[in-house]
Amino acid sequence: MVMTMTIAPADEQAAVLALTKTTCTQPGHHTARIIAAAGSALKLIAGDDVGLDETDRAHAADLRSHVSVEDLDQARDLITTMRAVGVSLVTVLDDTYPGNMLWANNHQPFLWVRGQMLPEDHRAVAVVGERDSDRAVAAAHALAEAGLTVAAPLRTALDAAVHEAALAAGGRTLGVLTGGMAAPDVLGPYANVARQIGERAALVSPFWPDTAPTDQTIAQEHMVTCGLAATVYITDGGDGGSSHRCTEMVLKTGKHVFVPQRLHQEHAWVAQAGFRGGITVVQDTDDLSKQAVNLVDMCSQTTMF
Repeated sequence: MVMTMTIAPADEQAAVLALTKTTCTQPGHHTARIIAAAGSALKLIAGDDVGLDETDRAHAADLRSHVSVEDLDQARDLITTMRAVGVSLVTVLDDTYPGNMLWANNHQPFLWVRGQMLPEDHRAVAVVGERDSDRAVAAAHALAEAGLTVAAPLRTALDAAVHEAALAAGGRTLGVLTGGMAAPDVLGPYANVARQIGERAALVSPFWPDTAPTDQTIAQEHMVTCGLAATVYITDGGDGGSSHRCTEMVLKTGKHVFVPQRLHQEHAWVAQAGFRGGITVVQDTDDLSKQAVNLVDMCSQTTMF
């Protein structure tokens, strides 16, 4: 028997958290997908899985079998607690959920946000690199001056420099954490940069607030960073490194990748990763900005945020 209920936005958010918490047998993005397909996390919990295929109905049944009233209460309390310290929750059911992420096939069920994501942030370019801080900083500055939002992790000195460069150019940045908003030491030496991002743009975490950084969360951080962006610029990176892995992941989602000419010339993995297309070599930051603006505006949709 399917229950009927009056749905409040806060209750839906709590239900998304509760369903995500019980996700064990499938990746989190599978849960996000079926919640979005159903249009209501509360309805899934209540047994209404109309419109889902057999596999998704089985996953939904497994999830709701583990959700308790206490889980929903704890989720509501967590939302209230985080809101009290200036952190809001955005779920896959909310109108403010980033459309660039929704487009990717690995989107997250929820994001915690300090600051504010704006509609124009759909014109975001992720800047990802390993060691070439000078190139990353130049790219961030040029992209911000061109009116584009810059997305980047906030884990390394290079990442911090990217955010500082974009903010110094008067632009917006989306900073993605490798752990939870309330986890000790998640900001490391970059607490001041994080504060600036939260005040002037948005600091984002896809993790439970007390999650400590691990190798697994770092991989997910890159997934979210690139998910928030319409396109990605890879500044540098060796064969098999984080930039290489990030490039392959981005291409699988159907998004475009820009790389500097030097990276393309020096590393065979770039051509190998892009043998089916999806990678554009740019000559310099001016070329990057022009091509990124053209691509982002061509792909832009008013419903992306």
